[in-house]
Amino acid sequence: MKKILTLFACAALLGTACTDDANDDGNRHRTYEVAVQLVYPEGSELTATEGVEVRMTNSSTGTVTTAATDAAGIASFTLTEGIYESTATDRRSVDGYTYTLNALQSNIVISSSTWSEGMTVSLNLVASRAGQILIKELYTGGCQKDDGSGTYQFDKYMVVYNNSDQTARIRNFCVGMTGPYNANASINNYVDGRLVYADAGYTPSICAFWYLAKELVLEPYASASIALCGAIDHTVTYTNSVDLSHVDYCTYDPEVFTNTSYYPAPSEAIPSENYLKATFYGMGNAWPVSVVGPGMFIFSTGDEDPHAWGQSVDNRYYFPGKENNQVYACAKIPNEWILDAVEIFGADNVAESLPRFSTELENGYAVLTNYQGYSIYRNVDREATEALAENEGKIVYGYALGTTDYKGAQSTDPSGIDAEASIRNGAHVVYLDTNHSGNDFHQRARASLKE
Repeated sequence: MKKILTLFACAALLGTACTDDANDDGNRHRTYEVAVQLVYPEGSELTATEGVEVRMTNSSTGTVTTAATDAAGIASFTLTEGIYESTATDRRSVDGYTYTLNALQSNIVISSSTWSEGMTVSLNLVASRAGQILIKELYTGGCQKDDGSGTYQFDKYMVVYNNSDQTARIRNFCVGMTGPYNANASINNYVDGRLVYADAGYTPSICAFWYLAKELVLEPYASASIALCGAIDHTVTYTNSVDLSHVDYCTYDPEVFTNTSYYPAPSEAIPSENYLKATFYGMGNAWPVSVVGPGMFIFSTGDEDPHAWGQSVDNRYYFPGKENNQVYACAKIPNEWILDAVEIFGADNVAESLPRFSTELENGYAVLTNYQGYSIYRNVDREATEALAENEGKIVYGYALGTTDYKGAQSTDPSGIDAEASIRNGAHVVYLDTNHSGNDFHQRARASLKE
């Protein structure tokens, strides 16, 4: 999920003429000690740090001089007279987002007639924020039983992914589900054709949400699998299902949700510290992820305690006409906390379905044909993936796991890249993130955890 914001800052360049030095041509040129101070947005978590590269480019000669900032955000140069362009780029990862801050200032004149101690040059520092952690895959539609006697739906999972080249560290990582459970439900979130909370700055999380008590850490371009129910090997009973006995994390809180069909005791291979716990404010003995088409999202409460926050009645939301009915109780999740969201419509009821996310978060929908063992899988950003120098010779093309969608057309990854095969081949995959599930995802014929 990408969000763009503009931050304004300035950089102070302090110069004092110091010496006349000889250069390679034997001539003497006056040089100046120039300090470049990067100033970060007031009140932001993005403060000065050591090691940010600052570049000073002589506009006449093209000579580039670089220096790294110290802990106070100051880079020091010794420069000859001339006209310079100053640039700097700082990249940070904070609670599941990546921030890129770029600074550019041209026509900096350094000469005895124009430069004096204490001069400052203001820089507009533009920062872009992108979701560092994405939902890579959702498997929620279930599968056919081996003997054809019916369907099986207690094997749901999610895969999240670090879509960046920086380590992700997320405090109070959470998984939520917006309502109604199915996008075609008769519960009305709309008034005069408009989502009632479209401009409210929050998204309702129905029934409960799950939180991880420890920090979620993901290395660059790494995945983490999360069993949403049944952290066991389901293929022992149904070969069409998936083995969730070796997932990285699972939802399991038997003191809150007692339904053992959804939550059998997890596999011993999953450490108990990797169990996500529930903050519950609705009704029911399980967290009923839709097999038709859920609206799923991941978020971080940051400094807020997720359980206490979720239990607070001040943060409660009810569907219109269902006020104070606990069956329809939701928590208001601030949109600024949401790292990624995926809207899914069921293939049999697309025409009757309505979006459950505001356009700030999501502008489209993916389509799921349930009970076929299919998953909703994120498309590869081909240009960005091919641009990584380390991927040379490692990308696998000829992706062949697309399916026929509800219109009879092919649903597949338009990049043609087989993401999972490429990852196994050592490639770093960059996935699409346009905030439009219809563009960002396709229906995969075989859940990736079956490979």
